[in-house]
Amino acid sequence: MNENEKKRSGVETTTLTQVAPEEKKGWIEMAFLHAGVMISVPSMLIGGLLASAMPLTQALLAGCIGYALVIVFTCLGGMEGSDLSVPACVILQSSYGKAGSRYLNSLFFTISMLGWFGVNTAVCGSAFTNLMANSFGIHVPEVVSILIWGTIMLVTAVYGINAIGKINTLAVPALLIVCVVGCYLALRNNGTANLNAQTETTMTLVQGITLTTGFMSMQTMTVADFSRYQKNRGDTLKSTVFGVLPAGILMLVIGILMAKAVGQYDVSQVLCDVGLPILGMVVLILAAWTTNTSNAYLAGINLVNILKLKDEKRAMVTLIAGAIGTILAVLGIMNQFEGFITWLGAAFAPMGGVMLSDYWLLRKGTASKWEPVEGFVWYGIISWLAGFVMNIFVTDGLVLVQSIALSGLLYYVLCKALKKDASLLS
Repeated sequence: MNENEKKRSGVETTTLTQVAPEEKKGWIEMAFLHAGVMISVPSMLIGGLLASAMPLTQALLAGCIGYALVIVFTCLGGMEGSDLSVPACVILQSSYGKAGSRYLNSLFFTISMLGWFGVNTAVCGSAFTNLMANSFGIHVPEVVSILIWGTIMLVTAVYGINAIGKINTLAVPALLIVCVVGCYLALRNNGTANLNAQTETTMTLVQGITLTTGFMSMQTMTVADFSRYQKNRGDTLKSTVFGVLPAGILMLVIGILMAKAVGQYDVSQVLCDVGLPILGMVVLILAAWTTNTSNAYLAGINLVNILKLKDEKRAMVTLIAGAIGTILAVLGIMNQFEGFITWLGAAFAPMGGVMLSDYWLLRKGTASKWEPVEGFVWYGIISWLAGFVMNIFVTDGLVLVQSIALSGLLYYVLCKALKKDASLLS
């Protein structure tokens, strides 16, 4: 397929190579993409969990501080992507080596992303089946629902960044409006008396912040897979801050208010309860679509790295891998897999700590000083492993910040002590 045919097909073909200047995008489109990831049922779940464990004002404070911390690290990772114009798995070739990036970083990314794609597809299919039966009296087998929505979300991921951007640009405003309407209707029907009801405090402020940051830990790294399409650091900062923060906090607030007022954090279910099942279905489907498409897309990028394929093969491996994830969801295997991929999530914050340390501390944030390394960079892997172990066994304090700091500082100290790239460190 020549360049003209690639453009006409609409399928993204830039995977591991640098994004050309003419392919770069405006910050507003990328902000919608970030917002689409944030507008999801799990985002509202965080609010619901906080609301059930602490008073209203403390829950809001914990969520806002947590998202603010995530924004800082996400902006740093995003600027790496825009500076270098390559995805995270390529950026990591400097701090983990090409082999480390392929067999450690990308393998973890792929398993986690495909795992969550399958889990979310199964949840979406099950909810769609229940919604059709309870609200319309139509029986749609759960297997059929999973196949339908898995296929729709997968096709969007196959087309790549342009298709994902268009879906999010259309879906995000609609989702925001419907979510706000649902929240208003629930409060109108149930009143606000429960908002200030006494709640037994079973979670400290620090634990609440940790819960919020844990939900977003992977984004501190995967943001580069999208920000490589940004024109400069300024656009990256704007798209990240205005994409993640408003949408994230709105979902958090809705989850908290719903949990306090009606005992149900999921606004799609609340809409069904107040007699608006169609709006509930719109929220459920669009929220799953905008979030889950990114999972399959990111898995495809990392599979190209693992298998050492040409850039244009991303669409093919995304299709195959996503189909496998959908089939596993149909078979019900994903229910057994969720605990494992949740545990795997502890790996990403320290992985990002090494990446950020390599670029911002070791290379002073200068793109011209960045270069890939052959083989494995063992002090990068050792530093990541230290943060990973701490993430698993140390549950007190701000776990995200602690693991990023430990891995990043250990990597920096080891590089200085071992004189990695002496000309660079002089």
